[in-house]
Amino acid sequence: MSSTNWQQWDIRLLTVLASLALSGFAVAFASLPNDDAYTYIRTAEIFLEHGVGAAISHYTWAGYPILIGLVSLLGLSLFTSAYVLNAIFFAILAYAFISIVRHLDDSNRVAWLAALTVLAYPELNEYRDMVLRDIGFWAMLLLALWRFMVFVDTRQFSHSVFFVLAMIGAMLFRAEAVIYLVAIPFALFLQSDRNTKENRRDFLKLAGFICGVGILVFLVLLAAGINLFLLILELLRIYQPFLISLFNPDEAVTAARANAIFGEYAGIFSQEYVSAVIAIGLSVVLVMTLFYTIGGPFFWLLAFGLMRKHIRWHSAKVVPILAVLLANLLILVVFLYITKFLTGRYALVFGLMAATLVPFLVSSIIERNQGGKWEQLSTYFLILFFFYCLIDSYVSFGRSKDWLLDASSYVELQAEPDTQVLTNNHTIAYFSGRVENYDVIVRELKAQDVLDVAPGTIVALEMYYEMSLMVEQAPVKASLQLLQQFPSADQPQIAIYRRVN
Repeated sequence: MSSTNWQQWDIRLLTVLASLALSGFAVAFASLPNDDAYTYIRTAEIFLEHGVGAAISHYTWAGYPILIGLVSLLGLSLFTSAYVLNAIFFAILAYAFISIVRHLDDSNRVAWLAALTVLAYPELNEYRDMVLRDIGFWAMLLLALWRFMVFVDTRQFSHSVFFVLAMIGAMLFRAEAVIYLVAIPFALFLQSDRNTKENRRDFLKLAGFICGVGILVFLVLLAAGINLFLLILELLRIYQPFLISLFNPDEAVTAARANAIFGEYAGIFSQEYVSAVIAIGLSVVLVMTLFYTIGGPFFWLLAFGLMRKHIRWHSAKVVPILAVLLANLLILVVFLYITKFLTGRYALVFGLMAATLVPFLVSSIIERNQGGKWEQLSTYFLILFFFYCLIDSYVSFGRSKDWLLDASSYVELQAEPDTQVLTNNHTIAYFSGRVENYDVIVRELKAQDVLDVAPGTIVALEMYYEMSLMVEQAPVKASLQLLQQFPSADQPQIAIYRRVN
């Protein structure tokens, strides 16, 4: 192995070690667990107690919680196991990201800039202290993409095997990995450095291998009592109400939307335009989600670089990256127009693909300004840019929510062993130890939910606007005795009540 390759291996190894250290730092100063964490932890508990079948019954795509449960067999708590897994996957993601970038440009400087980019990408690294299956999905997808890019260049079948296995690993975390597995191989047809016949032959060979492995995996899981086809149908069934609403809209809902958008009078005459207005609004949601997922610093830097033509490479090599980017964009559009909402996590694959441009852009800025009058200024700007990104990634300026733990302890003390607890907050449900199914929490409780519980029940409510209105309703107000408020009576975020006759 050449000295250059050893240097690049060291860069990736050092980045892996840095990533592990940063994950440790993020978890050490982490706030309370994210809401999704409780679903994964509860499913892991069910897996350890009752096995795989029970875990899948509780949470359909249970690969990540099962991994958490398996790691906990080493003697770790479930939350610690989840954080260990996430640290490992973040390290794999960093390794794969640098590998993708250096496959496009083998220079040492670009490799270092890739390391800095992936460690300082704010919209990615803000998830380091969270328990999310997406982290494993992103890591395995990038690993698969890297091996596919190597396969495209070398046409050695061993690399395509690695690609397929990594994509199967991605499927453990998210079912939509199947879409990427199908979409990425089509990049072979756009490889201009090979003839059409060779591209078609390699595509068919890879497609045949994917089909063969898919059938084998299906049969192995079926023998283990897991019907993969039924699991996918179960996931799709979640979207059934959205599809019914999309293709068979309720007239009352349409009228309500028209009134909300145009006003009561104009809404009478504008109902036929509601769908068009919503479609345009959702397009804005998509654009803004992509902007926030890439992040302001990276977005404006990329916009500057593209306008000044700082980014140049062999176009055929980036086709696999474009395939992943377009597949993610397709998923986002379909999901958004069916469900009418979108989160940054779903768009982060798009952001990661865009982030692969950053090292080349920064390298070009450095190269063009070497020895020129702007050299010192551009150096200071880039140092400040990455310093800002690192601070944004790892330093939280939000207010502490330790009062949630105080509220949980208060509920635990107030509730006798046989006392029921009703809450709309996952943290209180889990840390109070009084709610068995702490992951199945209804955030928007109704008045009837409170009135139906037995006298003596502790009712702990997160007091956002709708809950504040609900507890002021006469029947509810008469049935609740206020015990305590957190963090204070002046700023009540959590209100603890006792249900009375």
